[in-house]
Amino acid sequence: MREDMIEHNRESMIALLQETGREGIDCLVEWLDKETDYFTAPASSRPGYHGCHEGGLAEHSLNVYTLFEQKVRQFNLDVKPDEIVIASLLHDACKIGQYQPNVLKSGALSEAKPYVIEDDFPLGHGEKSVYVVSQHFALTQTEVLLMRWHMGPFDEAWEQWEPRVGKACPSVYAFHDADMEASKYLDVRG
Repeated sequence: MREDMIEHNRESMIALLQETGREGIDCLVEWLDKETDYFTAPASSRPGYHGCHEGGLAEHSLNVYTLFEQKVRQFNLDVKPDEIVIASLLHDACKIGQYQPNVLKSGALSEAKPYVIEDDFPLGHGEKSVYVVSQHFALTQTEVLLMRWHMGPFDEAWEQWEPRVGKACPSVYAFHDADMEASKYLDVRG
């Protein structure tokens, strides 16, 4: 069942990204599909947190997309359809290759903490996502701001930058809310 869901999410995400028609999107998709664990990676390392299972990152990203797209329509926000797709599906690109299985001496996966973080490039969460994607694909200013600041008040610099970010990209509040709602209500498995 898990493999079917992972493949479904992979196909859905690739289709959404390719439908943007953006220049360079095929190179980004090929990199994500062939050279990364983007579609199979977890979204967190601890049980009870969002997406702490194989394929959790893709599942979370699709959930953010669904919620953010609804908010853009509901509040008539100035975000283009391709920006909704790209920011939502790639906002946690910083997690690519970051989670490794926490295998016990017995060979079983630890139930208490199934994944450990191995991060050789410790850049801030949002900044790293922007950097990783920008290595393969040009982002719009809106995408950069949404991805960089999607953590909102959970980012140490938010208090200082929030008035300027909110003015430059008012949809950042809806994006942060979509990320939080996905992680708290949709991604958590009992």
